[in-house]
Amino acid sequence: MKLRRNTQAIVSLAAEKSRHARRRVVAAMTALQREGAAINFNTIRRAARVSKTFLYDPKHSDLAEQIRSLRQLNPQSSTSKHGNSNKSDSAKDAQIGRFKERVRQLEDQ
Repeated sequence: MKLRRNTQAIVSLAAEKSRHARRRVVAAMTALQREGAAINFNTIRRAARVSKTFLYDPKHSDLAEQIRSLRQLNPQSSTSKHGNSNKSDSAKDAQIGRFKERVRQLEDQ
């Protein structure tokens, strides 16, 4: 006798999970637009708590296209200057220190 597996519940739960994720993505886009924040795949991913794979999935190509269009409307979206400025400044300071030390070594020679 062949055992018939009932996967209907699993399939319906996966579809429900996907619908909830789509709602979170749309809500995140709306909220970020309202705040005037940078809109790109990373900010939407973080705000909606979804993966990049979810956003790039062909099943959700409409969401990806909407993110791309919002990204072009908002010029600050391409780079988030607020989060990266401290890190890049400290990296620059460290490199300047290394260069100064190297110049001192070369002058001593």
